[in-house]
Amino acid sequence: MADVETRPTDPPQEESDRRPSRGVRRRRSPRNPRRFRPYGEPETLDVGSHPRATLIGLVAVVVLFLFASFALGRLIADDENDAAVPRVTLPRYDNRPAADAQRSLEGMGMLVAIEYQGNEVLPPGTVFAQRPVAGAKVEEGDEVTLVVSSGPVGVAVPSVTGVPVSQAQALLTALGLTPEVRPTSHETVRPGEVIGSSPAAGTDAQPGSTVAILVSTGPAPRTVPAVVGQPGATGAAEIARAGLGIGPVTERHVAGTEPGLIIATDPAPGTQAPRDTPVSVVVSAPAESARAPALAGLLEATARTVASQGGFGISTRAQRLPAGDGRIGRVISQDIPPGTAVSPGLTLGVVVGVAPPPPPTTTTVPTTVPGAATTIAPGG
Repeated sequence: MADVETRPTDPPQEESDRRPSRGVRRRRSPRNPRRFRPYGEPETLDVGSHPRATLIGLVAVVVLFLFASFALGRLIADDENDAAVPRVTLPRYDNRPAADAQRSLEGMGMLVAIEYQGNEVLPPGTVFAQRPVAGAKVEEGDEVTLVVSSGPVGVAVPSVTGVPVSQAQALLTALGLTPEVRPTSHETVRPGEVIGSSPAAGTDAQPGSTVAILVSTGPAPRTVPAVVGQPGATGAAEIARAGLGIGPVTERHVAGTEPGLIIATDPAPGTQAPRDTPVSVVVSAPAESARAPALAGLLEATARTVASQGGFGISTRAQRLPAGDGRIGRVISQDIPPGTAVSPGLTLGVVVGVAPPPPPTTTTVPTTVPGAATTIAPGG
C-alpha cells in the first residue's frame, strides 16, 4: 500500500497573535510544511475469493433452518394432539349425595376434591356447590371440587375459662346450649375454678347440644409405687417421681432380710393418694448386738425370766451337788460369759445344781423260824 503523506494545517492563531501588542513588534515566520508517516506496518487487505468458507457458511445456515423447521413441526403436532383430548360437559350435582357425585365424576375420569361447609338447609353429606360450575367444559383428568354440607353451622361456643361456674352456666344457656358441670383434675388450676369447656371455645355447636364446663378438682391423685424390696435411695426417688413426698423413715430388723431394703410403706403400694402426700418408709436394719446377762447364782426360774427379757432362750444342764449345798436349784455357771456381745434371740446354755438322789431304804421282815430272827434286805 502506498505511503500517504499528510500536510498538517497550521493551528488557528489567537486574535492576540494576529494583533501585535502595543510597543511589541512580532516577526511572522514563514510557513514550513512538514511530512508525517503513520506508525506501524501498512495494512494488507484480502480481496481474494474463498469458495470453501462460503460453502461451510451456507451449510450451517441450511442446518439451522432445518432444525428450526423440525422444532416448529413438533410444536404444531403437540398442539394438534392436545386438541384431540376429549372434553366433556360437567353435569349438575346440587342436592345429590356426595358419594354418588364422587362416583359419577370418577367414572368420567375426573379427580374429585371434597370441601365441607356448614349449611343450614341441606342435611350433612349433600352437595350444594361445585367448581367448575355445571355446564363447564373440562378434560379428562381435571380436578372437580364438590362443596358438601356439614350440617347447620350452629352456635360458636364462648370461652368460659376462669369464669365462675354460675356465670358460665348462664352464658351457655343464653346462647341456647345446655351446660353440664364436669369435674376435671388439673395440676395448676385451683379447685373449683373453670378450666375450659368441651367442645372447646370457638367450636360450632348445634343449638340445644350439651357443652361440658370443666371445673378443676386440683391435681390428679397419685398411685403409691411398688418399692418394697428396693434399696432405700432407689425407692425414695421413685416415690418422688410419682408426685408424692417422703415421710418418716424407720428401721426394723427382719431376720433373713438384707439390710437397707424397703420392707413396707404407708400408704401401701398401689394406693391412690393426693399429690405431695408423704409416704412413710420402713427399711430393714442389721441385727442389733446384745450382751449376755449374768445368770450365775440365780434360781433357775429367775434366770429364765431374765434371759427372756433380754430376748434370749435358756438351755439347762443338771449338775448334782451334795445334799444341803446352797447352790441346789440355782445356776452354777453359763456357757457364754456375762457381758459378751451376742446376737438377739440366742439360746444361752446354763448349768443348774440339783440335789443328790435319796439313799436306798431297808425293810425288816419277821420270820417264823423258831429261835431266830432274819433280816431280809430288798432284793436280797
